[in-house]
Amino acid sequence: MTRFRAKTLRSPLGFVVKERYVPFNRIGGYVPGALASYPSTVLMICITARQAGVKDIILATPPRKDASIDESVLVAAEICGVKEIIKAGGAQAIAALAFGTPTIRKVDLIAGPGNQYVAEAKRQVSATRQVLIDSLAGPTELLIIADKSANPVLVAEDLISQAEHGNRTMCGLVSDSPTLVQIVASLLRNILDRPRLEQILESILFTVLVPDRAMMIEFAQRFASEHLEVMIENPKGVESGLTNSGLVLVGDFTPCSSTDYIAGTNHILPTGGSARLASGLSIENFMKRVSTVTASKQSLQKASKIISTLANMENLPNHGRAALVRFGKK
Repeated sequence: MTRFRAKTLRSPLGFVVKERYVPFNRIGGYVPGALASYPSTVLMICITARQAGVKDIILATPPRKDASIDESVLVAAEICGVKEIIKAGGAQAIAALAFGTPTIRKVDLIAGPGNQYVAEAKRQVSATRQVLIDSLAGPTELLIIADKSANPVLVAEDLISQAEHGNRTMCGLVSDSPTLVQIVASLLRNILDRPRLEQILESILFTVLVPDRAMMIEFAQRFASEHLEVMIENPKGVESGLTNSGLVLVGDFTPCSSTDYIAGTNHILPTGGSARLASGLSIENFMKRVSTVTASKQSLQKASKIISTLANMENLPNHGRAALVRFGKK
């Protein structure tokens, strides 16, 4: 929180500018559910919001077929001090959070991942400017860049683990090693005994063979995946060039699943190529910066001629007059 402390700056002409960060009063978290349980998403949203100083959090999550909510989601919510949960999912839950209902107070910001209907609903409600959203996160993604030094079993296991989300998850390997690509492709074809096979088969698993390391990096930069695993010799030489992924995971002992639960980073990340421009969920999402300016008579007097000159250049003479009139000028 240190970097979010209020700070005061003084301009060369003596204007005093104060900046402080204010948490939103009330936020809504969307937690996917029904066919799966995501207590980790509850923690990713709520702990981050609490660290920002948000006091009022409401969650929306689709119930199971028997109209209940998974117990682990409820426990995670209780740990985070959440008192209010809506048993609803999809676009209707997003609308309820954004605009309110007779029994639900509207929120200032909606955070959390969801399917294409949730993403579209978030896009539409944010366009009204009545509520903010964290991002338009879609199905999860994992890209692995690996060379001949990589363990093909680890590569295949990481791809399969992410593919079990289903919902057309994109999971792929890019390598300059024909042998690695061949072995991984073979391992991916032999998954019929896996749990959640139906979801894995819904996902898009692919391998790509490229001529060299430079092309691996170029592919990763252009693909701009949500998660990027790096399994190559001497990875430190390429880390600085990998800037377009939501989260970069380096080495054999940093599987994507470790960051889903315990590593300390947030797993609500940009998808669909938006990682080229956006970052994952963080404390900043739950705060706004408030700036305050104070000027003395002396500082405005020094600046008044400059203000008038620039205002006249923009054909806004009354802007300049507003400053000059304070000193008996027009």
